[in-house]
Amino acid sequence: MIPLVELIIRNARLVLPEGIVRGELAVDKGEICEIATGGLQKADREINAKNKIVMPGVIDAHAHLYDPLYVHREDFSTGTAAAAAGGVTSVIAMPLDTPMLTPKTLKKIIRLGKKMSLVDFALHAGNMTTDSIENIPSISSLGVKSFKAFTCAPYGLGEDALEELMLVIKKINGIAFIHAEDDKILREKTEEILKEGRRDPLAHIESRPSEAEEKAVKKVIELAEKTGCKVHLAHITTRQGVGLVENAKAKRIQLTAETCPHYLLFTKEDMLKQGPYLKMNPTLKMKEDCAALWDALAKGTIDILATDHAPGTKDEKEAGWKDIWAAQIGIPGVETLLPLALSEGVAKGRLTLERLVDSLCTRPAQIFGLYPRKGVIRRGSDADLVLIDLKKETTITAEKLHYKVNWTPYEGKKIKGMPVMTLSRGVVVAQDGEVIGKPGHGQFLVR
Repeated sequence: MIPLVELIIRNARLVLPEGIVRGELAVDKGEICEIATGGLQKADREINAKNKIVMPGVIDAHAHLYDPLYVHREDFSTGTAAAAAGGVTSVIAMPLDTPMLTPKTLKKIIRLGKKMSLVDFALHAGNMTTDSIENIPSISSLGVKSFKAFTCAPYGLGEDALEELMLVIKKINGIAFIHAEDDKILREKTEEILKEGRRDPLAHIESRPSEAEEKAVKKVIELAEKTGCKVHLAHITTRQGVGLVENAKAKRIQLTAETCPHYLLFTKEDMLKQGPYLKMNPTLKMKEDCAALWDALAKGTIDILATDHAPGTKDEKEAGWKDIWAAQIGIPGVETLLPLALSEGVAKGRLTLERLVDSLCTRPAQIFGLYPRKGVIRRGSDADLVLIDLKKETTITAEKLHYKVNWTPYEGKKIKGMPVMTLSRGVVVAQDGEVIGKPGHGQFLVR
């Protein structure tokens, strides 16, 4: 007698590399073992997708989920619970302030992640210093292949150090993950604003102008071309940055780029309403920048959409109403990543469903060495799957979300299109907004 597979999902609209196909798929031992238009054998468990979209699990390639100094804001269990509820089945976590620069430190975080994470996770090492460049080969041997670096304070590397970093990363076939803002412009602008005694929310935005991104991105692209290192640009926010990325790609420089939902949906004007709750680095820009980012994301000039998930508590944010410089930097975003992309992207005609899957699933997996295990529905890939109801309408409220900080900058926003079931390696970890996965299910992803 032929043994039954563990799970079959029937009556689905599957988002495959070839396009959207009506069909079904079988899962066994956590992997997709068969895809068909119909007629698959019975399984131990079956899910009737009822003609809903079934897409690969989302990969959030930029998430600050854990820092030992800031577990009151988020930790592996709460952050990955939020991820699961939002259809994110893999996260690539990176340091906030506490360095992840030695094999010993990384091993400790890997152990913790295996114990606490509800979904699979990988790591970016960082924030890189000149002294830690020599650790890159030993870090790489752990399966950590990407290295976060800054061109600005407080972790800024000078041009020579950045070039040295890229040359060493190239040797291990890794990727340099760069926060690109020009330190001199930021320093001079901030000093000017502080001399005026300004503490209002817009003071912070004006301290980090578009020119800072433009100048730094240009320099990083020059170094990428010179060294031949693969470079990924974090959170592009400006139309100037988009233009530079487009030109670099036309020259076939090994460069990829991301943006985040908040840079697509908010402008500096929104900071007048939400104040310190929208304090982030880089800062929010203008409507013209939002439009350029949407266009670049749709065309693939901006490769991926990620969150830069970095929550602070309400108290840490509230301090900024009187003094914006006192407020914590960053916002929570991992749970609303997919719903916002569906609602603001697909439902509003800015993105095709196929491009959404490319930017949230396939390209992150390809860029960061997880493909084809992750990011695609095909035989042999992990059964990381999300069932989507494109017609479901809801209102985002912190009460429904799973963040430890219990707030969201999208409070009260009406959206259309929601994940209704999330599977990690064939295990249902969230359904209809309820998290049913358990800490310890998540595996560390060696790249």
